[in-house]
Amino acid sequence: MEKNRYVFWGLVITTLISALDSNIMQTASPTIARQLGGMQLFAWIFVVYMLASTITVPLYGKLSDMYGRKKLLMAAVGLFTIGSILAGIANSMVLLVICRGVQGLGAGGMLTLSLVIVGDLFTIEKRGKIQAVFSSIWAISSIVGPVLGSFFVQTLTWRWIFFINIPIGAATVLCLIPYKEKLSFRKTLIDYKGFFIFGISTTLLLLSTNVSNGLWYLLLGIIGLILFIFVERKVAEPFLPVSLFKNKGILVVNLFMLFYSGSFFGTSNFIPLYLQQGSHMSIYKSGLILLSIAVGWMFGSIPAGKWIINFGYKNLFIIGSFVTTISGFLLYLYIGVLSYLGLFALLLVQGFSFGLLFAVGTIASQELAESEIKGISTSLQMFLRNIGTSVGVTVMGVLINHAVSIMIGMKNVFLFALLLSILTIIFSFLIPTKETLIKEVTE
Repeated sequence: MEKNRYVFWGLVITTLISALDSNIMQTASPTIARQLGGMQLFAWIFVVYMLASTITVPLYGKLSDMYGRKKLLMAAVGLFTIGSILAGIANSMVLLVICRGVQGLGAGGMLTLSLVIVGDLFTIEKRGKIQAVFSSIWAISSIVGPVLGSFFVQTLTWRWIFFINIPIGAATVLCLIPYKEKLSFRKTLIDYKGFFIFGISTTLLLLSTNVSNGLWYLLLGIIGLILFIFVERKVAEPFLPVSLFKNKGILVVNLFMLFYSGSFFGTSNFIPLYLQQGSHMSIYKSGLILLSIAVGWMFGSIPAGKWIINFGYKNLFIIGSFVTTISGFLLYLYIGVLSYLGLFALLLVQGFSFGLLFAVGTIASQELAESEIKGISTSLQMFLRNIGTSVGVTVMGVLINHAVSIMIGMKNVFLFALLLSILTIIFSFLIPTKETLIKEVTE
């Protein structure tokens, strides 16, 4: 039990690194770009990190089922730390972008494998509470990260944004050393061809959300995924196991989380912008509104494990999707007349449903999968969440930018999210009952 405590803190530190690195660059990157030159590469500081960390998520899950979680997580932390050191000594924007890619390759495994290890070590009841801790870290980092970035730039140097990861990474590895894996892992041939096609296709799809001529990238990405399906059908040990798609529970839950991530979960990116431009609110006060989602998230995720046992997955998905849709419908109707406290309250409710459904979705991806594919099952859902969020936020950004006013833009964003949210309600009713899911796993 004492060893598990050290492992838990190692996972917390891992999450902290990932969360801070995702937020700390927001305020520091303009200064970095000016000092190194190459402002045309400014966006790629974020894009290359997002691409590398997203496309490697399923690979880490697959490898963890074959070789175990501990060594792989330590390797991911090591790769991230090496990328941080190289980024800290970078003397050009090109080199910095490359180093950010190396960081992303490590980051892809850090949060993924942390959740997989949580699934291995802790009971269903405890997992909801642990995910609430992880969510709190992300919420706090979203506020502290930009402030910390400004501190390093103004007081020390922006290079410490990356150097600070060195002692944190070392502490993570030390905490993981006592961890002894009790599961047995089955080594198989790695379907590199499948991963390569999958990775290229996914990269093209993600690039379509970040470049001006995105339609061509989108079409090529879709063609690549179709090719991936044909290739995988002929492989003895496919990159994505066939059992993942034969299990109706996992299949429908993953589709649910894909569309759910693209709906109201993405609207929080534009709430501060709306408050700043529409209500002329300060940056601080407009950003503080997002604490409502963080607080609600904790209240939703903490009891999730216990509620799964009492009410079953399907009922929680139905309730959560209805809560999200109803609160989203109220946002769509009254966004123009809501007070700050009214908006805070509605976002608090949405945060509750986010926390509940993301926790239930993660636990479902682990509990409904056979032990030998638990890693790839967990990572596949995380991957689909990232894809759904990226596509959803991109579409919302287009709706905002092409609207005649910020108010109309937000109404269009909420309408788009509402349509996807209604779709998640339909998916929630298609999820098999608890008894059916247990039968699928035991057969």
